[in-house]
Amino acid sequence: MRSPSLEEAALWLSQAADLNAAARFADEVPFAACFYAQQAVEKALKAVFVVRGAEFPWIHSGGRLLRELAQEYPQLRRFYDGAAILDGYYTGTRYPSPALGIAPSDSFTPANAADAVALAAPVVEECRRIYDQLARTSTEPEQEEI
Repeated sequence: MRSPSLEEAALWLSQAADLNAAARFADEVPFAACFYAQQAVEKALKAVFVVRGAEFPWIHSGGRLLRELAQEYPQLRRFYDGAAILDGYYTGTRYPSPALGIAPSDSFTPANAADAVALAAPVVEECRRIYDQLARTSTEPEQEEI
């Protein structure tokens, strides 16, 4: 365990603004929107690790990060299925599949992108709540014992 860092966690959480990019790209570049939605979840979850003072695994799986954090924050369990879908967007949205003769730009639709944003938004929101709660408790003055 390392000491919690509100500043570092805030940086990770601010980068979860990838969700805004996902929403903006949803209609015109849906494969990119799906990728950014996955990234928003990953970064928001890593912010929770950091604010807790824990090292996070250097992985690109929101599902795995969720499973680890859900041991302490069981409210995150409701996001398991969505995280599994988003995890598929980490690689599948960036590289063509020559064996199948398809590129991500041909494979993802605005509906896929809208679904990805809808799956990612509540995870990011819950991570913000956890961050806010931990940030409040770490900055509250300690009570002196009498």
